[in-house]
Amino acid sequence: MGSLEESNWAWLPKNLLDMILDNLVSLSEFVRFGAVCKPWQSVAMENKFKFVQNKFSTQVPFLIVPLKDNNDGERRSLYNITHNKLYDFQLRVPYKERLCGSSHGWLFGIEKSSSVTIMNPFSGSTIELPPIDSVVSASIDEISFEVTKVILSANPASSPNDYIVAAIYGIHPNLAFIQAGDKAWTCIHKEWTCIDKERSMLLCDVINYKGRIFAVDSDKVLMIDVNRRVGALQVEEKEIAPQIVHTERMYLVESSTGELLLVQRILEIGDDSQHATSGFKVFKMLLDQFEEGLHMLVEVKNLGGDTMFLGDNHSICVLASKWPGCEPNSIYYTDDYTDCIYYPPSGRHDMGIFNIVNGSFGTHYILDPSHNDMLPSIWIVPTVLGSSV
Repeated sequence: MGSLEESNWAWLPKNLLDMILDNLVSLSEFVRFGAVCKPWQSVAMENKFKFVQNKFSTQVPFLIVPLKDNNDGERRSLYNITHNKLYDFQLRVPYKERLCGSSHGWLFGIEKSSSVTIMNPFSGSTIELPPIDSVVSASIDEISFEVTKVILSANPASSPNDYIVAAIYGIHPNLAFIQAGDKAWTCIHKEWTCIDKERSMLLCDVINYKGRIFAVDSDKVLMIDVNRRVGALQVEEKEIAPQIVHTERMYLVESSTGELLLVQRILEIGDDSQHATSGFKVFKMLLDQFEEGLHMLVEVKNLGGDTMFLGDNHSICVLASKWPGCEPNSIYYTDDYTDCIYYPPSGRHDMGIFNIVNGSFGTHYILDPSHNDMLPSIWIVPTVLGSSV
């Protein structure tokens, strides 16, 4: 094969290079494209925001884990499940501090003041948000568990003035929202009722789906319209699925084909308070044509070839056929048990792979025994973007 100059690849028409970029799938392919030569790198940089926006939902996330040599306790590394590889790449993310969310390549942490910090571990950028109402625990450990999940509607790097943050917070979980530039959160306070008086309600997950926010607790789904306006958000909510079977953990996930899925995670808790995942059930949520409510909830026995990633992260589905190494029709899960501040002596080991077709279990990453005091691992989608905020 001749050099770039001989083949003239370096000077391919820009519209052809744009077409090549449109057909790339992974972030690693994007990086390799930009490394070919300076003209290709220039085209890649011009298209990086578009690439990340269009490909975010199709990227396989990495697992944030401790470094093998982690003397200062201040750094973590990335584990690639498709290649079964632990990277030398270091992230300055303290491994003894709980992360209460991962979304669009950003992580969420809670300060002692109960303010929320959004951090991009790849660029080092941070965004400080105000405290969430009613999060008033005495210690930082308790505060970090009072905010159970945070997600973004968009990447702040590519949409610095047009994103919304949604958070599940509180001992009796509620929802809070804040848009870019706001000085305070807009909170939804509800007096949750429970059919089973011996069990409290648990708001489990939240997702931005086709311009609306959907949230699920242990027996209902809420559809929420969040309308942007200057100074505050206007929030309207509607209960659309009041008869869901009660389980400890529920997730909302958008499939690779754009369907909204409801996932039940079934936990078994022993006499010693150790917990373990014993299975999952997945339901397709069929909304009516006007999306004013739930038309039907249908259990599915496979994921259509998708692979799902669940935990404290923004729930993700990818098409396994595009990612050699991903097990199709399987759920990769991490330990996100946060009902109480409890650290089993053997560590946070409720992680694995569940095949929805045959009900079998497998492993993806095995925690080193020396890291038993580590807080739960979390999935994150890699990003090439820094921050412009």
